[in-house]
Amino acid sequence: MSKFKDQPTSSQSGCGCLGSSKQKNMMKFSHIEVDDEIVSASIIMEMIYRGQNAQIALSRCRLNPNLVLLQFRDDLEYFVPQLINQILYKQLEYVLNFILKAAEVDFFFAHTFFFAWRSIVNDNNPEIENYLRLFLSTLDRVYKKTMLIAACLENHQFNDGIEQQVSKGVPIVQQVNKLPDRIQEYGTLFYSNHVFNDTLHLANYESIFRQAQPSGFCSTIDFWDDIIYISQNLHLADPKIISLKADIQKINRGLPAAVYIPFQGVRNYVVLNIVVDECRVFSTKCRSPFYLCFEIYRPEEEAELIPNPLRNSRLSVPKTVGKMDNKNSSENNETQDCTRNRPTYLCKIVEAEEDAEEGKEDLSQFSNILRDNDVTHSYYEDLNNLVSIQNVSGQQLKKMSKKELTDAIYGTDTSEKIRNSSPFRNFKTWKLVHLIVKSGDDLRQEQFAMQLISTFDQIFKIEQLKLQLTTYEVISLGPGYGLIEVVRDALSIDSFKKKLNDILKIKCLSQYFRMNSSQAMISNFLNSLVAYSLVCYFLQIKDRHNGNILLHRDGNIVHIDFGFFLSSAPKGNLEKEVPFKLTEEYVEILGGYDSNLFKRFRKMFFEGFKAIRRHKDKILLLVKMMENSNLNCFKEKTQADLERRFLQNDLSDTQLYVQCQKLIDLSRGNWRANWYDKYQYYFQGILY
Repeated sequence: MSKFKDQPTSSQSGCGCLGSSKQKNMMKFSHIEVDDEIVSASIIMEMIYRGQNAQIALSRCRLNPNLVLLQFRDDLEYFVPQLINQILYKQLEYVLNFILKAAEVDFFFAHTFFFAWRSIVNDNNPEIENYLRLFLSTLDRVYKKTMLIAACLENHQFNDGIEQQVSKGVPIVQQVNKLPDRIQEYGTLFYSNHVFNDTLHLANYESIFRQAQPSGFCSTIDFWDDIIYISQNLHLADPKIISLKADIQKINRGLPAAVYIPFQGVRNYVVLNIVVDECRVFSTKCRSPFYLCFEIYRPEEEAELIPNPLRNSRLSVPKTVGKMDNKNSSENNETQDCTRNRPTYLCKIVEAEEDAEEGKEDLSQFSNILRDNDVTHSYYEDLNNLVSIQNVSGQQLKKMSKKELTDAIYGTDTSEKIRNSSPFRNFKTWKLVHLIVKSGDDLRQEQFAMQLISTFDQIFKIEQLKLQLTTYEVISLGPGYGLIEVVRDALSIDSFKKKLNDILKIKCLSQYFRMNSSQAMISNFLNSLVAYSLVCYFLQIKDRHNGNILLHRDGNIVHIDFGFFLSSAPKGNLEKEVPFKLTEEYVEILGGYDSNLFKRFRKMFFEGFKAIRRHKDKILLLVKMMENSNLNCFKEKTQADLERRFLQNDLSDTQLYVQCQKLIDLSRGNWRANWYDKYQYYFQGILY
């Protein structure tokens, strides 16, 4: 990579030394303060953005998320898209060298970077592909004898024995026990109900579509490459659903295996099985995205390797390249270096809000969370009509409870039914994960939008506001393909109204809320409406119609599909100069413009605006570092326009309050937003 600059020029470098004092002190990088012990990733990113030498500071930067204090992500992994964009734009070879060291320390960081880097190989830069091959071969060698979470289960505890075995070249799993044939038949016509009670011995996944030697680092990569291979070729099949189920059954023959889903909340879980009967294919003009339901479990918790209260705290210890270098300064063996940190990266875990998700393992309806320029309206219908509409007579309706009516619209939870038929049903950590596999579209922009929305959500939590955003994971696995987490227990408002009309013969949301809502539902609606109003204003999210705004069964609204935000907009841009979507229907749910709830909306909007202004550097940094990318959301004045929306710094609270009320008044019942809804109705059939 000869064209990458190994070091910044002296004029760019600033201070390149953190000092030799052993005491904790703060060193200055221009206006930036750097902690001598742990340097925050946001500081590193700003240094790189400003052209300063971050080489020494990088080694003291936290790589992994803090799983105990997860209010705000300030680890390097969170900034991987920004880091890659700066590496390419400024040609920073010293940062690339650091990435390779960091990847040897943290298994999950390595995969995150690999998938993100591979996603840009279509940029026609041969050096990008060359580095990818070097990265893959190096990490494949480093993690050759690692079987991810399986290593912990095989050894039954975190101890030096693991490190010693691997450093001596002894494989973690000497022999893999094949599952009984009756378990391997699970998901096929030949399967009969059995329970698997033994300890699982997990091997690395072996690709079924290409010749590849199974290995620790490539196990998860090979697994998802097989899934993507199916997605890329499914549009040629007829009938598609039969072909999909047949291919998934082939993959299931290699499961359970040492593979994981690269979503933050479940990546410490192992994939047990893909539920074949739950597979769905969606209709588009030239692509065939599909839905999958995964059975997963958490091996180190099953084996009770670490007492539950200590698990997150132990796995949240900051990992840095500097600590690895200090501990292993006397060792030269590359594999020995990485295995010193093995207990941490083997079973990293994220359990934020896990308790709140209990009992919601299954999704009985799906909502459109994809952007596809070639998508037809039937695509939206497929995603939302997987729940059968129940015909309810007038007499039946009178006898229905609120829960029964909600279930009639949203469908009922089928996770217990799936679990009861699973051979792995006795695993106490068993759970389901729902996602959509998509190919043929660049998911990097959707992933970037969700990163920004997640940052807004964390700002609200830091400021202890009740504003609610529903984030879901979008992972670009390569150029034009990736995974999207399904928003569970939610329907698009368009589909919701159609079901409402079929069951109750009404189409108005306010009527539904009057007859079937609780105080908690109204509160959830208000809190989420304020939160998304702020996000849509600052990020200028467009294409806001009832096909990509969801209503959760708990009353929250959820925005999805971020093909147009910041500087991009649909042709014609009917939503121009609309700060955010605030329809008459939303106001009616709150009781009208003069109601106490709408007055509360105004106050909460102002408080949220103030909180975002206090943390605006967090948002601006993410956008600044991506402005030279080739994402469609960036134009010439994107950064300047975003900064202008934060308003002047010297505004008093009174002046800011007045400005916030102007934004609300300009948005409520805006004729441009109304006409955009009408356009979507006449051309796409989306109700408004």
